[in-house]
Amino acid sequence: MEYNIRVYKPELKQEEGKINNLKGFATITFDEAFCVKSLAIKESSKGNLYLDMPRYRDYETGEYVPFFRFTDKEFQKEVLDTVREAYENMTETKTDCKGSWGEEELYYNLSVNPVQGSDTFKADVAIRLQDVLAIQQLHVIQAWNGKTFVGMPQKNSAKGEREDIAHAVNAEFKADLESAIMDEYNKKMEYAKSQKQQRRGR
Repeated sequence: MEYNIRVYKPELKQEEGKINNLKGFATITFDEAFCVKSLAIKESSKGNLYLDMPRYRDYETGEYVPFFRFTDKEFQKEVLDTVREAYENMTETKTDCKGSWGEEELYYNLSVNPVQGSDTFKADVAIRLQDVLAIQQLHVIQAWNGKTFVGMPQKNSAKGEREDIAHAVNAEFKADLESAIMDEYNKKMEYAKSQKQQRRGR
């Protein structure tokens, strides 16, 4: 799998009397097929740079949970080392770094869990890319016209607008991923339906 890391330094406003440890952001694109955005580059109290994942609020617990999570320590270290080196050597507002991981092309595993009692959200979906990064908060969504589609993780942008922070970057991978999610969702729904019918027949 090939990957690209874009490191960039947006214009950051410093509030008077406050120390801003946000130094920039990183985007990771896997095999020119899928990308994750809004990884914050921050500086610790000891002066070390680290990556802070974007978060969403879990409405059951009220806690803020990362959208993304590294699942391979070695890959996490490789990414962090690349980000640190790129940031420290930047001469412009952004820079791109390329790397590779393993010999296989990009693959993914899915977890699709149907949701009960919602008119809009029909299933929670998580994916794991190449066994190195887990991504939460994809959804199977039912539109007002009854059609279902796959929604990507979203958060508010600096302008206050909702934007995808993880998504496919080419049509082929997008179609393949969405088809796989919907196939798994339909299988789960058919299984649940058959189980319900069996219970009624007892």
